[in-house]
Amino acid sequence: MSLHCAFQTSENLYLILQNCPGGELFFHLQRFRRFPEAVARFYCAEIALALHYLHQHGIIYRDLKPENILIDAEGYLKLTDFGFAKYCETRTYTLCGTPEYLAPEVLLNKGHGKPVDWWTLGILTYEMIAGIDPFNDDDPMAIY
Repeated sequence: MSLHCAFQTSENLYLILQNCPGGELFFHLQRFRRFPEAVARFYCAEIALALHYLHQHGIIYRDLKPENILIDAEGYLKLTDFGFAKYCETRTYTLCGTPEYLAPEVLLNKGHGKPVDWWTLGILTYEMIAGIDPFNDDDPMAIY
């Protein structure tokens, strides 16, 4: 996502970012329930490129989900909400993320690294094709 301008007042920091009129991937997934295979493949490839870029720079994203993906005017995806992202070259132990997308190593609290992002991409890809996430339940403990 392109940063067009940033400025601050004594109380706030303002960021002016690229407009993404396509909205959240979540909206479209809810609307269509699932995507044609070609669309899911395109979106998966785009996300894989974004994760690869972050990983090359030592950053684990850790919160991949449809709500954190925006669609720009040309139909390309943009990752947003880097609140759980972390610079980490080895392992980290913070329990964070969304229950349906958490990798087993995060839940087991034995330390996790960049592979957790690939796990969540697998979950998201499944969801885009099947129309439901593979670990679905009303009770988060059942999901875990």
